Formats: sequence, C-alpha cells, structure tokens
Amino acid sequence: MNGKRTVADAIAATLKAYGAEFAFGIPGNDVLELIRACEEAGIRFVLAKSEPSAAFMADAVWQVSGRPAVLIPALGPGLANAISGIAGALQERSAIVVLAGEMTTRLMGIYTHQVFDHVALAAPVTKLAATLNPGRAAQQTAKALDVALTYPAGPVLLNCPADLSRADSGEPAQAPPRRLPTTLDEAATQTGRALIRAARRPLALVGRGALRAGVAEPLLAFVEAWGMPVLTTYKAKGALDERHRLALGSLGLSPIVDAVTTELVGAADLLVLVGFDPIELRDAWIDAWPADRAVLSLDWGPLPHRMFPAGTEVHGELPSLLARLTGGPPVATWPAETLGAHRSKVAEIARPRMPAAGISPAALFKAVSDRVRPDWLLTVDVGAHRILANHAILCRTPGQLLQSNGLGHMGYALPAAIGAALAKPGSPVVALIGDGSLLMSLGDLAVAAEHALPIVVVVLDDQALALIKLKQAKMQMAPRAVDFAGPRFDILAKGFGIDGTRVESQAEFERAFDAALETKRPTVIDAIVDPSEYWEQM
Repeated sequence: MNGKRTVADAIAATLKAYGAEFAFGIPGNDVLELIRACEEAGIRFVLAKSEPSAAFMADAVWQVSGRPAVLIPALGPGLANAISGIAGALQERSAIVVLAGEMTTRLMGIYTHQVFDHVALAAPVTKLAATLNPGRAAQQTAKALDVALTYPAGPVLLNCPADLSRADSGEPAQAPPRRLPTTLDEAATQTGRALIRAARRPLALVGRGALRAGVAEPLLAFVEAWGMPVLTTYKAKGALDERHRLALGSLGLSPIVDAVTTELVGAADLLVLVGFDPIELRDAWIDAWPADRAVLSLDWGPLPHRMFPAGTEVHGELPSLLARLTGGPPVATWPAETLGAHRSKVAEIARPRMPAAGISPAALFKAVSDRVRPDWLLTVDVGAHRILANHAILCRTPGQLLQSNGLGHMGYALPAAIGAALAKPGSPVVALIGDGSLLMSLGDLAVAAEHALPIVVVVLDDQALALIKLKQAKMQMAPRAVDFAGPRFDILAKGFGIDGTRVESQAEFERAFDAALETKRPTVIDAIVDPSEYWEQM
C-alpha cells in the first residue's frame, strides 16, 4: 500500500490491541483490504471452505483462548451464509467481530445485484450491528469489542463498504479499557456464608460462566471447603475435574438422565449457581425448583431470565466471589448412599450395550474417556451421540469438550476442531462427529489437511439421523426423512490427502485411535456403530 494507512489498518490495529490473533472467511472483492490489513497487523487469516464453518472456527478460538476472533464474510451471499454461524456465536456466548463486506457507497440506493440490508439481517443475532464510520473506525471497533466482550460475550458486526475500508486514515489504534476487579464487601460476604452454613445438603450447579480464566482453582477450593457436590451443564464439563469425588456429572438435555438429576436437585436444601446460564437447558428445566428453595447465584453479571428462581444474586469477578465465600468447616451432610446411587444410576444409563453388529457408541466413548489427558481438546457434534458423549466422557479441564449447546448447530465439530487446533498448537484434538453432521462440513477436511493439523476425526457412522429417528419411534411414528446412504468416509479422507481408516469392532477402533494419536497427522476413523442402545440412554 506504499506506506499509506487506511481505515482497514485502523480497524485491524485495534483488533490486535484487544488480542485478536485469527480471522476466518472466504474472500470477495469487497473484503480484500480488510484481509490485507489484518494479516499485516499480525492477525492470521484462515481461508475456510464455507462461511458457517468460518464462524464455528472463530467460535472455537474464543472458547479455547479467551481472545476475540474475527469473521470476514463477503457481501450478499457471504454474509447470508455466515448468519447461522453468527447466530451460533450469540447463543454460545462467543466474542466474534464480524467485518462484513459491502458495496461501495457510490452504488448505494441504485445497485441491486447481491444487495440487501446487512445490518437489519444481522441485528437479531448480534449484540451490536452497525455501518462503519470511517472517520471513527478505530473508536467504533473498540466500542464493538467492548460490547462483544461484556458478559455474556457475543458477536458484533460492522458493515464495511469497500471504498470506506480503503480510505486514508490517521486514526491511532484503540486499546481495551483497564477495569479494576469488583468483589463482595464484608457484610455481603457474611450474608452469603451464612446462607451456605445454614444448609445441610447444598448442591452446586455450574454453567459455562465458570469456564472463564481463573475460575477453576477458586471453584475447586470453594466446593472442597464446603463439601459441596457439583453438577455441570454440558459446556461446563471439566470446570471441576470429573474424576473428583465431588463431581456428579452433567445435566441439561437427556430426559432420562435429567429424571435422575432432578431427584437430586429436589433433595438439595440450597442450590449454589455458579455461572449457570440457562441457554444450555431444555424446556424441562423451566421452574425446575420452587420459588421458596434457597438459591445463591454467583456470576460475572446479570443474565435476565425467568427460567427458574435465581434467589440471592451476586455479580462480580467470579474468582474473587468464590474466594470470599470459601469457608469451613464443611457443612454438607449428603448421605453417601444418595450420591452413590446418583452416580450408579447415570452410569447404568450410559453403559455400553452388546451391539448386534458394529460398535457400541458408549463403548467407543468410554475408550476415548479412558485415554483423555488434561492437554487434550475434544469437540462433539449435534445428535444422539452428543448427548451420550456428555455422560460417558469424563473431562479433566474446563471447556475440554467443545460443542454447540446453545444453538445446537449440526456441522460444528470439525470446524471447531480446526479452530481449537489453531488456537492451541501442539495439543491433541479429537472431533466426535455423526455421519450426518460430517456431511455438512466435509470440505473442512481440506482445511485440516492444508494446515497439517493433528486432528483425529471419529465418525459415528450409522447412516441415519439417529436422534430424530429415535424421537419418531418414541412418538410412535414411522421413520421418515432420517435414513440416508452414506459414503466411505475413510476413502474420502484419503482424497483430501489425509489418513483414513474404517473400523467395525471395538478392538479395531481402539487400535486405530491409538495409532492416529501417535502419528499427529489429520486422520479420519470411519467407525460403524449400532445406534440401538440410544433408545435406553435418551
């Protein structure tokens, strides 16, 4: 650019000052200046194969790193395609900055090809959507980032006409604000501790708010000090190591498991909600406990809802809140047989069955769980396998199992695995995907190959939309629009230049899985599974 500083440079420099490291998208003429500016500012642009996948990659970068990620869709169909992924970011609470390409201003109001109102389209699925102000681009970008990062996080959009992005700018980059931590005063601390001390069967319900940096250690100290057992939402798995004596598993989507879980919730005389966001819960959790139940809600900020009674609410720096409320001696007097019975009932639901042919999904997930190390990252796609995986796989660290559990978007796991592998290079990444979901994101295998990412893609291959088929059966309906002829995913993988293998027994799967982890190469394992056990598991 011959040393010229443009509006796009001011935007990119501000994004970099806020910690952005990656941008994702598919170029069009209208976004070339934005891509150039990001790359020259040190923000790596990753060429995706579809716009929804680009958004899922950006989502995973935020989930893994806590840094905002950038999505750059071209005008018209580019943004239209990306909208489902942007909606996912809103419901997954992910800080993504969308820099949408737009026609030049001299064509506005006259030109109609590929034209619609980008801001109006994006407004319902973003926290902020606005047209770029070229005279205040850095300030506007900083404002958008502040909105994106304010709890709960979410996507924002700036609509960027191509001529405005290319215009000269002398505006300096904007830095993030410096915020001092907030915590409880002594009187509020004593009130909270008194509420806990009065309980004999306190139960912690932990949600995705607990995944933010710095929460894990004070959460562990808090529940250990009070002897308080813990249930987590699916996204919050690993907020407490699921092998810990106080960890009781996950809640939120399986009607069969939740029937067991709600018995335990009903027996508690105090519920302590820690970052417990109801966006992950199915409608059975509406009014999940009576209004007179003692509840203490701890979170970074308010989540306006009436899903269930929130009781006494405390907002602030969650690690500090937990530390201030940590006391002792332990108050919990849960009967050991009650907690043991809960664990046994869930284990019985999620146990492997003997399949007539192929592999038990539960046995496959148990094999993965037995091997999981703290440095692993896993992603799981939407479907029957995801519900089972959340009850069969024990996570060791916060946010170890990435998934779309707000919007529940099929096609998430493979692009999320790519984003996770980019954000945390060197870590083993395992993507657990149903065959229907992989067909929605098959092109992303090319991205994994291009970047030589050490992702092991495990395809649970049953040639059906198993969860919908199961629901049809439980509604006494004939199966319709749920069966399909699937490809040989192992052969397709080789066509992308990555390793592929097909397995039909548990022993074959475990050998192939161990070998794939050892190679540290992108690998697809096409696992032929028997879905019949899902009937008893969900």
